[in-house]
Amino acid sequence: MHPLLVTAAIIVHEGKILLTKRKPDAPYPLLWEFPGGKLEADEHPEQCIVREVREELGMEVAVEGIYEVIYHRYPERPVLVLAYRCRWLAGELQELDVAGHCWTPPELVTSFALLPADLPLAERLAREFGNAHSSCV
Repeated sequence: MHPLLVTAAIIVHEGKILLTKRKPDAPYPLLWEFPGGKLEADEHPEQCIVREVREELGMEVAVEGIYEVIYHRYPERPVLVLAYRCRWLAGELQELDVAGHCWTPPELVTSFALLPADLPLAERLAREFGNAHSSCV
């Protein structure tokens, strides 16, 4: 079975990274994740990130480049996560299609109950950035 292609946005603002909480009726309910989602047919991954962030959060982002590629095998199917660095351009953050959000220091991302495919990405971010604390966990 071919892996499902999904995108993830690494949005950094004022030194913190944005995480969103999955809705209670979604697969893997109420786990934290990086914003993003599944590529649509004939959609470029960078277009997918922009669309997903707009649909889920009402934000406009600029894609600045690929940060990481992660392969993860879930019991139901494998996924290939394309994680991109993004910059917040415009729009007020709204919880349009998520159960919650949190801006957290990068080194604390691993303290959240994350979607399994996002764990390697969180571990890399925690290694690469400095010290602080979060009030969202």
